[in-house]
Amino acid sequence: MTDRFSDNPDPGKPDDLILDPANLDAERHALELKFGELLGEDDTESLRELAMGLSPGDLSEVLRFMNVEDTARILRMLPPDPLAEVLSEIDNRSLSVLFTLLDIDEIADIIEEMPSDEAADVIGELDTEQAAEVLAAMEETERIEVADLLQYPPESAGGIMGKEFAICTEEQTAGEAVAVLRELDEDDLEQTHFVYVLNPEGKLVGRLPLFRLLITAPDAVVRDVMEADPLYVEVDLDQEEVADFVQTHDLISLPVVDSGMEMVGLVTADDVMDVMEEEATEDMARLAGVSKEEFGEQSSFRVARSRLPWLLGAMLGQLGAVLVMSHYEQSIETMVALALYIPMIMGTAGNIGIQTSSVVVRGLATGEVDFYHLGRHLGRELGTAFMTGAAVAAFIYLISWLISSDPNLSAVLSFSMLLVVLFAAMAGSGIPLMLHRVGIDPAVATGPFITTANDIVSMVIYLGLATLLLSLGRGA
Repeated sequence: MTDRFSDNPDPGKPDDLILDPANLDAERHALELKFGELLGEDDTESLRELAMGLSPGDLSEVLRFMNVEDTARILRMLPPDPLAEVLSEIDNRSLSVLFTLLDIDEIADIIEEMPSDEAADVIGELDTEQAAEVLAAMEETERIEVADLLQYPPESAGGIMGKEFAICTEEQTAGEAVAVLRELDEDDLEQTHFVYVLNPEGKLVGRLPLFRLLITAPDAVVRDVMEADPLYVEVDLDQEEVADFVQTHDLISLPVVDSGMEMVGLVTADDVMDVMEEEATEDMARLAGVSKEEFGEQSSFRVARSRLPWLLGAMLGQLGAVLVMSHYEQSIETMVALALYIPMIMGTAGNIGIQTSSVVVRGLATGEVDFYHLGRHLGRELGTAFMTGAAVAAFIYLISWLISSDPNLSAVLSFSMLLVVLFAAMAGSGIPLMLHRVGIDPAVATGPFITTANDIVSMVIYLGLATLLLSLGRGA
């Protein structure tokens, strides 16, 4: 790729720095190298122009792979407003480290430029003492808004909502509603799609879309032109359910109310996208048996520390399979060929379990699968498992007979494989559904846990059938 960033005559000109969406990684890497070159030359003016010419999202992606000292040096060159936008795109772990290089007043100035929900998220990541100092250094209006948001659980509607919204009363006129919009900050106005309407008691009763406001006569009463009974969620609703609600109804924004139907915040589409990314990351982490804090972590020590508990837990589970095999030790000694196929049996059970559980967890997350249609889903999985199990059983019968020429061993292997596939499919489907029903995140049932359960049961099935065959042979 041509280096568009080496000899750019005017790197601060936005048109020169629009990145090619088909080569984002390559272009961002080229920018990273260019930043490194300018840092080495201590070319402050060029650094500032290059940083100012990038969108906040692109700049945050470039800075993601740079060390904290260089990142802080670049960000110190930006004015508060674009700096706040960039910091809102940087992951919270890097942000906390970065803030150790800034003084309290600098942090407060930056956070004041952020939307209230993002400001609350940032302060929530700081330690208690530093968070208190930053809040004390903020302007009163912003401090009150952020402090109010911090009282809600971070994974609730209150924890993801913002305080930037426009309201009027149902008795006001359309002209007065327009005046409310004119009083909003320009940045807040960009995210505004409705003026929300309250009754004289302060309860949410309607909303007025901006397009309707534009075509309504200024003297028209809001009550007569508003959309009554708007959709809303309560402040303590879980963020995942909020995201699902927004998706189901294809909403741009969603008001949040307290128990008295008073509007306390607004959830927007970008908030929902953040929730979906967070929940997907968490589910992927649990599916793989790692900690979600590991994603994006650069320290090998912290990654190893997060993985070790999962690995030790899985090893303890695998001890169950060892105990099962030790119980059938005599059978294995009598027919040594049994041991040769143990890895195949355990591997197949694990693979089937991960396949089916992944489909269920994804289906629960998207609403395609639910507990009330458990029979239909399990029926489909049972049919699928029987067909795949029969095919695998026939295959293993043929292969084992060609290898050992022992029809009895081949029969045990093929029948065991069929039963193992059926059990693994039912466990992989049923366990996440049951956990979801009782309010436990189904992702915790996947990965090492279902794999370990399948290993133990598959060994009981395989070695149990083999022992039964041997005892019948001795009896004959």
